[in-house]
Amino acid sequence: MALIVLLSAIWVARGDFADAGVVPSGEGIAVVYVAVSTNYPDSLGVGPGAGGNAAPIIIVPTNPPIPAATTTELERLDPKTVIIVGGTAVISQAMQDALEALLPNAAVSRIGGANRYETNAMFSAATFPIEGWASISAAAFTANEPATDTVLIGIVASNTSDGHLYAPIQLPHGAEILELEAGIYDGDSNDVVVHLYRVNNTANFTLAAAGATSSFAGGYATVSDTTIAAGTEIVDNENYAYLVIVTGVAPGNFVVNVMVHYRLGVSTG
Repeated sequence: MALIVLLSAIWVARGDFADAGVVPSGEGIAVVYVAVSTNYPDSLGVGPGAGGNAAPIIIVPTNPPIPAATTTELERLDPKTVIIVGGTAVISQAMQDALEALLPNAAVSRIGGANRYETNAMFSAATFPIEGWASISAAAFTANEPATDTVLIGIVASNTSDGHLYAPIQLPHGAEILELEAGIYDGDSNDVVVHLYRVNNTANFTLAAAGATSSFAGGYATVSDTTIAAGTEIVDNENYAYLVIVTGVAPGNFVVNVMVHYRLGVSTG
């Protein structure tokens, strides 16, 4: 069944092994996937994504030269993007160099893991991105001086001492941050501002999201920061922890929850 799906969803040029003339005609195609010709797992794993993108899979040997029929087909397709699927053990750097020389106007990149399973997982993440939300409730917040500050923590949270609240948030490693959103109750003239920070192991704080601000909503409101440029803020749990800081939650103002919208997989940037 998987082989039928593969062959029905994509076009395959097998170089010297098959007639590349059976591939439908096209000019300046958006993307071509390149997989090794001597084994099937990489090309089979690419099938659904290639089919969804109406993109051909071109299979090549591990090392140059590129077969003559494959060269002709790649020149005819004139792709804007070439994505090599597999590490250098299956498609060598020399073969990548040959593809770049053959197609000087194409952006050539590689998706390759330590083995076929990792390669397939990386390809799936890049081709079928998953979006999600991480959220924290008011009950997760605390004050900088919890023993002495006057803090209300429950369904809503506030700090009548200095208006600052803090809460950790767990985000998936490698995720692209898209949006910061917060539910607040804004009952006075003080602005409620929500920031997302990254913190390294020397307690150095740097801003990960510009901030969501509410200016006297007169009740419950949802505020958000959607100004984060695509691909500019990628979660790095190897080097940072992530922290939400809310300011302005003094008498009359409360935070209800905070949500971070993220994408796992390919960036839109």
